[in-house]
Order: sequence, then structure tokens, then C-alpha cells
Amino acid sequence: MQKNIDRLLGIMNFLRTSPDGCAWTKAQTHKSLTPYLVEEAYETAETIDQGKTDVELRDELGDLLLQIAFHAEIAAERGAFTFDDVAKSIADKLERRYPSILGDEPNTLKTPEEIDRRWEEVKAEERKAKGLDGPDASILDEVSHGLPALIRASKLKGRAAKAGWEWPDVGMQLDKIEEELGELRVEVEAAKPDKEKIAHELGDLMFMLVDCARWHGIDAEDALRTTNNRIEARFRHMEKALKKQGKDIKSSTLDERRALWNEAKKAEKRAS
Repeated sequence: MQKNIDRLLGIMNFLRTSPDGCAWTKAQTHKSLTPYLVEEAYETAETIDQGKTDVELRDELGDLLLQIAFHAEIAAERGAFTFDDVAKSIADKLERRYPSILGDEPNTLKTPEEIDRRWEEVKAEERKAKGLDGPDASILDEVSHGLPALIRASKLKGRAAKAGWEWPDVGMQLDKIEEELGELRVEVEAAKPDKEKIAHELGDLMFMLVDCARWHGIDAEDALRTTNNRIEARFRHMEKALKKQGKDIKSSTLDERRALWNEAKKAEKRAS
């Protein structure tokens, strides 16, 4: 394993520093590489969602690892940190966060809830050590603004829930969703719809739907990504069937499209 890691890091170093290296690779910075890092993470998630082969997952994880090696090489060139430092950092963090499993505390925590509670306690200790517990500190401080909106919404409410701001029951949560939907309807059906107000109410509704997913232990981002895949598959089925009839979406009737859409949904149920 170490041999191939060293090989990967050697390749990155050669591409970046050798006169015979890659001009494009040499021109990259942490900032310019950020879109690729995000893209590779999503492609890896998609591979898992779609149940692709282990070989495909291995290759996507390799692409993601390349991005980490790339950033580490750029940092090493300016003497900031190395790939080994990155690995050491996360290994140290895991040992700190699992004191009863990897540390010297008695291994008495057995349930996921107990382990998660201790994890959060250690995180709070880390924040205090960093001086992040001042009068203006918030439990939301470390929820990154760079996260996709659905993921950030879930993390914001998840943090707040752990602090005690949680729904007493799912019924009240669903009532709130209906309330937000009603407020959206009012703005959409207004005599003179205001785009900004509609966006505001739509955002409120989406936040509540994300929170509903969190309540049930569902990742909203994963749920929507899975739905996107289903919608795409149904639409492709509809397109293909219409082409066989010498038609396309525009030239077909609403009833024809509905029939083919429902046909695709039934096929999904038979396959599940």
C-alpha cells in the first residue's frame, strides 16, 4: 500500500516540479482545483448511488485521492504541510474523537448515541482549546458556508437540535411544512407575484423539507440525488418510447407522456 502511495506522490511531484512535467499541472492552485475536488466527490457519490461496480468505485475513489495528493503537493512546495501531515492530522483527530475506543478511556460506550455524544464532547473541548468558545461563539460557527445548500441546512438544524432546539414530535414538524407551503401559495397566487418573496418562502419550505429528512435519519442531498436519477430514467424511457412512435416530447400529447411516465414508474416498482 505504501509503495503505491509513494508512487502517486512521486508522480505529482514530477508533474509539478520537473522541467519535463505538465504545464497545466504546474499552473494549478488550491483555488483553481476546488471545482475538481467537488466534482470528484460528487462523481464518487453518484457511483455509490447507482450501485456501480467495485472497479468503478475504486477508480472514482482514486480520482478523489488524486485531488488530495494534488493539494498536498502544492502545500508541500511552499513548506506548509505534506501528504503525510494530512494523514497524521486525521489519524490524530480520530484518536482524540474516539477516546474510549482508540484512547485510554474505558471502552464502555456501546450505542451509536453514546459514542456520538462523546464525540461531540471532544469536539467542544477542541473548540475551547482553539479559543472558539468566547462570548460571541455559536455552535453553528464551524458549519461551512462552502457546503451545498441542502447539506448545510441539515447540518445547521442538526447542530441546533443537539443544543436542544428540536421538534417535540413529527406531527408539529409536518404542520410547519404545511404552514410554509401555505405561505408559498399566497405569494405565488398574489395579484402581482414578487419573485423575491416567492424565493424567500420557497427557501423556508425547502429548509423544512430538509429538516424533515434529517428527523427521519435521511440525508436530503442523497434523497434528492436518488430522485434525480429516477426522474432521468423515466424521462429517457419516455423519450425512447416516443421515438419508436416517430414522435418527440413536443409532438406528443399530455396523455401519451403521462402513460409512458407511469409505465416507467411501474417498471421501477417491479425492479425494486
